[in-house]
Amino acid sequence: MVQNLETIRNIISNGGNIVVLSGEGVMRETGLNGVHAEHIAYDIEQKYGYSNDEITSSLFYSRRSDIFYKYYKEVILNKEDVSPSPVHYGVARLQQCSKLDAVITRMVYCLYQKAGCDKVIELHGSVEGNRCPACGKIFGSKYIKHSEGIPKCDVCDVVLRPGFSLFGEMIDNGKISQASNAVERARILLIIGDAINSPLCRYMVKYYEGDKMILLNTHETPGDEVANYRAYGNLSEMFSKIMDF
Repeated sequence: MVQNLETIRNIISNGGNIVVLSGEGVMRETGLNGVHAEHIAYDIEQKYGYSNDEITSSLFYSRRSDIFYKYYKEVILNKEDVSPSPVHYGVARLQQCSKLDAVITRMVYCLYQKAGCDKVIELHGSVEGNRCPACGKIFGSKYIKHSEGIPKCDVCDVVLRPGFSLFGEMIDNGKISQASNAVERARILLIIGDAINSPLCRYMVKYYEGDKMILLNTHETPGDEVANYRAYGNLSEMFSKIMDF
């Protein structure tokens, strides 16, 4: 493990044009649940009477906005004023060192931006981008969290549209093209907090043409051997060691 981290550290230190694929493991270290919250699926069904996939579907949102927004406030926005982790700050430092080309993620919490990184492709949108379908005004997560009942536009009194993609909706083709192009031109593909066979990686790694695919995750999963270099453990601790250059 130590030898792997030292090797990875040297690759990052001497390299550039890095693309980061950031998975749910990075988010989980902050205590956030995510949109689908698979790790508490049983509790969600017991509390809300529906599965997490049902609640976060476009059909459910349009028919049962009351339950959807209760779930949004209590599960997706389970923590307020969350600070970025050492991983988020470390990736922002890669940008400051002119090593980072892009961060690609399915997570929706804008923590990389909060850490100072603006080269982020959020494939599924953001909890900070809730929009009024009538006037287009944007509302952040705090407005959603503290609204009484179903959040509505303070101008139009229209129910807000969540800022992230719902189950059953198409992902923005522009974002997919932007992400796949970034991976294709990357010299170093750095996967953090995700498995190679995850939905994000399974689609993106096929575009990578280099020989420096690095995987940092909490545990080993089938398919990880595709990575050229890999290490497992606490993500923040590992990344802090890697960024010590």
